[in-house]
Amino acid sequence: MFTALFTVILVGALFLVAQLVAEGVIKPYVEYRKVLAEISYTLIYYANLIISEPASSKRDEQAEISEKLRQLSARLRSAITALPFHELMRLFHLIPSQDRIHDAAARLIRMSNLLLELEKRHDEIRQDMAAIGALLQIDVAREK
Repeated sequence: MFTALFTVILVGALFLVAQLVAEGVIKPYVEYRKVLAEISYTLIYYANLIISEPASSKRDEQAEISEKLRQLSARLRSAITALPFHELMRLFHLIPSQDRIHDAAARLIRMSNLLLELEKRHDEIRQDMAAIGALLQIDVAREK
């Protein structure tokens, strides 16, 4: 009788721990990885408009991309904030340092702003894009 009760309690405790890990650690980490994937996708897919197009052409599309970059910056910072045990994850190199995250997020905002300027600064945008890739260790559009 005691063994059966102990087994039920142990199984219940293990289930609760598994749920806490799944919902409290794994799910926020997967969300963070999704944000990284979306940043990578956006920078690669829209590279021609972000880097190459003159500021005066396709203003509506550039405004949409600008908005998207700002959203991605905010989502990146909030995804890190939602991660419990982020210091432990940094120790295992699962996520970059807080400074790298903030730098990448700030560069996304800066790119967003540069897209809307009348005189587009292509070299600065290229540098920001490359830096974001290096800071977050993701693939971004690179010119050959």
